[in-house]
Amino acid sequence: IVLIGETNAGKSSLFNALVAREAAIVTPIAGTTRDVLDAQLVISGYAVTLSDTAGLRESEDVIEAEGVRRAQARAEAADLRIWVRAPGDPEGPAASVVRPDDLVVWSKADVGAPDGEGLVVSVHTGAGLGALHDALAQRLAGDLSGADFPAVTQARHRRRLAEALEAVQAARDALTLAPEMAGDDLRRASDALGRVTGAIGVEEVLGEVFASFCIGK
Repeated sequence: IVLIGETNAGKSSLFNALVAREAAIVTPIAGTTRDVLDAQLVISGYAVTLSDTAGLRESEDVIEAEGVRRAQARAEAADLRIWVRAPGDPEGPAASVVRPDDLVVWSKADVGAPDGEGLVVSVHTGAGLGALHDALAQRLAGDLSGADFPAVTQARHRRRLAEALEAVQAARDALTLAPEMAGDDLRRASDALGRVTGAIGVEEVLGEVFASFCIGK
């Protein structure tokens, strides 16, 4: 997910609000963001990479011009873009790269009214952020509903995933009856998943793998 827009549109402030930390530098000076800044977050169960980018404008500054070039390249490769606009700002260079399916978000709702259609948010008051989160979740669910996910073909993997699911369900039940037991159940789930991803139990995994082959002496 890539944030695009003009300078001082509020992209970095929105970026910080979405990742719930001060990851990007925010100042009133136009052109503060010079490079692409990435952060990982989870939206309704979907792991995504959110990218803040330099404001799109013509610049004779070599560093800023390179930042704009990188912003355009990242926007071109994005699966989902958020066009961040500020009330009262005319359409600038960003309008030329906008796609019909981009989400339009009007920032700085506490300063002025939007000049067109789109979601309206304010990072200072929190207004509209919940609606933006819901809109992103809906788009992700729609875009990924027909995606090809890795198939579980190994019996060993299916067994471990079943163990992890059973442990998570046990942890959920334990939270209402014996919360102290939930930690052990979650640890069992983590161990089971680790044996699938290779994080733990390497020797055991190798033993099971080689046991499934007939190897002559």
